[in-house]
Amino acid sequence: MSQYSATPRSRFQWLRHALEKRSASAAGMVAVVVLGFLGSAQIVPNGAIVWTIFAIILYEFQKRLDQGVPLLQLTSVIAVLQWLIGPHLNYSSNMTFGRYSMYVPEPVYFQFAIPATAFFIALTLSVGASVKQKNLMQVVERRNFFAIGVLLNVVAIGAMIAAGRVGGGLQFFLHLVSQARYVGAIYFLFSLSPLRLLFAAGSCVTLLSSSLGSGMFHDLILWLAILFCYWFAQRRWQLPVKIAVLLVASMALFSIQVIKQEYRLLLLRGENPSAIALMRSYLTPGGQAWETSTLSLAITRLNQGWIISAIMKHVPENEPFADGETVKEAVLASIAPRFLWADKKTAGGRESFRRFTGLKIADSTSMGISPLGEAYANFGVTGGIGFMLLFGGFFALFYYGTLRYTLNNPTFLFWIPLIFYQAMKAETELSVIMNQ
Repeated sequence: MSQYSATPRSRFQWLRHALEKRSASAAGMVAVVVLGFLGSAQIVPNGAIVWTIFAIILYEFQKRLDQGVPLLQLTSVIAVLQWLIGPHLNYSSNMTFGRYSMYVPEPVYFQFAIPATAFFIALTLSVGASVKQKNLMQVVERRNFFAIGVLLNVVAIGAMIAAGRVGGGLQFFLHLVSQARYVGAIYFLFSLSPLRLLFAAGSCVTLLSSSLGSGMFHDLILWLAILFCYWFAQRRWQLPVKIAVLLVASMALFSIQVIKQEYRLLLLRGENPSAIALMRSYLTPGGQAWETSTLSLAITRLNQGWIISAIMKHVPENEPFADGETVKEAVLASIAPRFLWADKKTAGGRESFRRFTGLKIADSTSMGISPLGEAYANFGVTGGIGFMLLFGGFFALFYYGTLRYTLNNPTFLFWIPLIFYQAMKAETELSVIMNQ
């Protein structure tokens, strides 16, 4: 039975207006491309280029914030922050933390990072699409949404328990299934239940407790941001409201970054720290948040460029270019199950990190080299820029295909973050992105 109540003509109008084939303004993307070329030529201060690119992408992000989950724009914001803004702050302030510093001179890094990031973003947002969530959902029957949300949470909890008792590829599969609880949260948000917000929050309780228990907040921040975007796009908002939301989000992210180290130290001592109390202590005038050492650590946590710069120093001087080896491996690894490929790379990024940076990390540490780092490790400066351009096109086209599918199956919109979750992260290597 069809889930639509619309007539063929009204459904045609709904289809036409729900999908926007261009997800960014042409003028903005042309500007980003020009800035990419200027970064490659190194004839304009890198700080001016980096902050201008960030302003353009942030503008594009806020435009889509109340239309539907701005996945491509959110991915672009994260990429600019970690590949360009973080490194720029490191170079310009000389605030470094231990070995987490830039390993090559500023012109060398930005001559590669600026054009590679700019072209990746420009093609991603030009080729990609966005969807008007309200148009898409207006003719969908929602009576069963609450029951579906409950079912997804039950399945997710069962998978989460089972994942701790198995290993290998089955564990990764069960981990993916356990993330269905976030899809369940979206079903709750769009349900007709008066308790929808409470149950949506309940879907995230295990994520909140695990984040507080481990001091690892990355997944919590990203999933809450995604869920907020779905909720926020249920109505149109004025620009001042969107600016206020972005400012509050920025302050929340900064607060978490500055307290993380002490929070984890208190956990290691067996104490039960309060994240809210630490934030209050750190952020008051004269608090530790404004000390040079704390700000240096916050910049370091934002900066993925230190890993990319370490790759640029180590390759090809001590390790030859991979010439597409890791890209081919990522594609094959996403197809072949582990029982057919005994030497299939494990998640966590340790193998690639050690190989291409020459730095040592513990076996318990997860540290990816990012698509940008992988692009250079395989193809060098020119080839790496070209690869990021192609990767942006592939990413955008695949996302466009999923949005096209939602036009006939609107609730598939709720499952899209589960597919692209790893791709949104700026530090995740290609094998993990493809496997997700």
